[in-house]
Amino acid sequence: MNRPPPADEPNLIDALWRVVASVLATIEHRIELASLEIGEAGSRLVLTLVASLAALGMLCAALFALSAWLAYALWPTLGGAVFGWIALGYLLIGGGLLLWLRAHLRAAPQLLADTLAELRNDAQFIDKADKR
Repeated sequence: MNRPPPADEPNLIDALWRVVASVLATIEHRIELASLEIGEAGSRLVLTLVASLAALGMLCAALFALSAWLAYALWPTLGGAVFGWIALGYLLIGGGLLLWLRAHLRAAPQLLADTLAELRNDAQFIDKADKR
């Protein structure tokens, strides 16, 4: 006669449930890692935007005052050309800042880099397991 296995011995269904639970736990950990990275990136973005806007406002006010003083001081010698020279100075400074910003953004780390690396490791592990 066929007897069912004792209840305390693991069987195929128990093993499958353990595999499913392990896979779901791995997915949960990856989602947690992704949410942490996204949260950190969001915090950095908000801080950067607020600080940048405040600094931009102060710099614009200072630049306006400096430009007015410079135009007033140089008007007797250069006349109307003083505005052209001031504009040229702004153009050079703005172009330099844009080049710096472009280089800075290209050097920034990729969003979700750690999560993507872990997912690649998981995929390699699964591929190796399938080949066995």
